[in-house]
This record gives sequence, C-alpha cells and structure tokens, in this order.
Amino acid sequence: MNSEQFVKYLKQFLAFLKGLGDEFFSYFEKLPRLEMALQILILTVVFLFVLTVIIAVGVVLLRMKNNLISKKYSRLEKSWEGQIMEILSSDEGETPSMIIKRKDISFFVQYLYRFASRLRGQELQIIKDLAQPYLASIAKKLKRGYPELRARNINILATLGFPEFIDPIILALQEDVPIVKMAAARILAHADYPEHIDLILPELSHFDEWSMNFLSSMLSEMGPPIAPRLREELLNREASVRVRIAAAEALRHIGDLAAPDAAVKVLEAGDDPELSATCLKILRDMGTHRHRPLLLDLVVSPEEIIRIHALSALGSVGLESDASIMLKGLDDPSSWVALQAARALHQIKSTQLLEEIAASDHFRASIAQQILTEVNGL
Repeated sequence: MNSEQFVKYLKQFLAFLKGLGDEFFSYFEKLPRLEMALQILILTVVFLFVLTVIIAVGVVLLRMKNNLISKKYSRLEKSWEGQIMEILSSDEGETPSMIIKRKDISFFVQYLYRFASRLRGQELQIIKDLAQPYLASIAKKLKRGYPELRARNINILATLGFPEFIDPIILALQEDVPIVKMAAARILAHADYPEHIDLILPELSHFDEWSMNFLSSMLSEMGPPIAPRLREELLNREASVRVRIAAAEALRHIGDLAAPDAAVKVLEAGDDPELSATCLKILRDMGTHRHRPLLLDLVVSPEEIIRIHALSALGSVGLESDASIMLKGLDDPSSWVALQAARALHQIKSTQLLEEIAASDHFRASIAQQILTEVNGL
C-alpha cells in the first residue's frame, strides 16, 4: 500500500465516522425530549457498566500476573538461598560464581542487597563478590526509571559496589530529582572520602525539603578533615544561608576548635538571624570567656531568636557578675527569652537569685520555679 492509497482509505474512514455521527445526532434530534433523556441515561449506564467490567477484568489480570511473578521470585529466592548458604559455609578461598539469567539479574541483585543487610565482614565480602558481575547493569539503570527505583539502585551500588562504582554515583549527584540527588549525597558523604565535600556543598542548596538536622548530620559524618572547607563555606557571604547554617551545625557536631572564631566573624557581620543563632550555638558549646563581650552586645538584639541563643551562650561562658544581665532578660517581653535567662542564671551559679524570684510576686516567678524544678529533678 502506497501513501496515496493510505490517504484515500483514511479519508473514507473519516467520512464513514462523520456519517455515523451525523446519523446518531439526527436520530436524537427527532426524538421527544423525555425519550431522548431516557435513552441518553440508558447509554450512560451501559457505558459505565462496560467501563466497570473492563476495569474489573484488568484488575483480575493484573492480580494474576503479580501472583505468577511472586511465585516465580519465591522459587528463585529459595534456589538462590540454598546456593548462597552453601557458598558462605564453604572453606574455599575463591568465591564461586552463580549463573543468573539475564532477565533475573535485577531481582538477583536486589535479593543480594537484602541479604547483605544481615551480614558483616568476610561474609559480606562474599555477597559483594557474587554481585560484582551484575552491578554494571544496575549502574546503567541510574539514568532511567522512576526516581524511587533510581535511588534504590544507588543504595544497592553503595552497599555492594562501593567504591568501585563511585563514578555513576557522582553523576547521579548532578540529577535534578531531589530523592536521587540526596541518595547520592548520602553515599558520597563518606569519612574515607573527605574530598567529596567539594562535590556535595554546591548541591546542598537544592535540598530545601530535607531537615537541617539531617543535612548537618550527613556532613559531620565525614569527620574533622572537612572542617576547613566547612569554615570556608560558613564565611562565604555569597553562599546560600541554608548551606551556611548546615556548615555551622556540622562544625559544631564535629567539635572543630577553630569554629568559634569563624562564628564570631559571622555574628559581627550580622547576615541572618537564623545563621547568627546557629553560630551562637557554636559559642555555647565551644566558646570561651574572650567571646563574652560580643555576647553581652547580642543579648539586647532586636531579634528574639538571637537574644535567646546569646543568653544560652552567655550562660556557658559568662561570669557570676553577669547575673544582672540575666535578670534583665527575665523582664523580656518574650517568655522564651525569659526562660533562657533563668537557665543562664542557674548556669552561672546564681541559683539563690532564682530562688528569691521564685518566692516573690515577680511576673516571671513561674519560670524561675520551672528552672528550679528542672535542676532539682522534681
């Protein structure tokens, strides 16, 4: 059939459909209104019934297909489990290979991935050796498929093929899909590869939906070697505030001794209240008396969050003579600031002042009573 014949037949078919449609509408136009409504209702019911039957048949066929697949995979798992247990209990130095059909490779690797989660040491290495011939096909799948599957494949490569398959994971970090990008970042944030920090930090601003605790914990797991790079990012005023906060929190978790000096520079610049609050946490945990003058200035900041954390840090590095500052904090309009001021009084050993306030008619007496209850373990 040439193109001209095809066009001719197509025109005839369209003309037939048009004629059929015209007859259909012409038939309904001649009917009385009530009868027309009744026939339309009947046609609608028939259409819905046929649609329901088609959906029901589809569901039954899909269920039958899933049952067949489930039975097949169950048989495969039993067969593989016997072979794997035999290999694990063998005294042979070299791990024998298992012959897997091409169509079963993906499921086999997933099975080994689940198996590997229960093993350690030499046994885990045997599982990795069994998976090794098939991991290249998994690496190719990082570029296609739905996001959750790609993220799972990244985790499979990390468990069974790291660091041999590190390059495809690095490429996955450049993906636009958040769940894929985060899966890759978690794997690359490895203590043995501190150089990956230069790959992860530029991508960190894309993780807006992930909690700051998760991001900072991920970075801190890379250990002290990345601290200089984190300080550099913390001081980078062109960087995202969220990334700078994650860097500051990671420095605090790592316990970097140079972090307080970097935090002071950020606080003096006063870039962002939340970033300043995070830097004040660093001074609270690792600050010294030399940071006290800066904290005395910040306890009267117009930003509530800064006053809260400045009082918290002052409680750690302050002197008993700073009790008057804490007393002013108790008069703060914010109950959160007042609560932290009361805690700071306890931290600088001014518990007697707290007891006097708790026994008085001071409008923050209840807060003083709460702190005394906390410290006395009641």
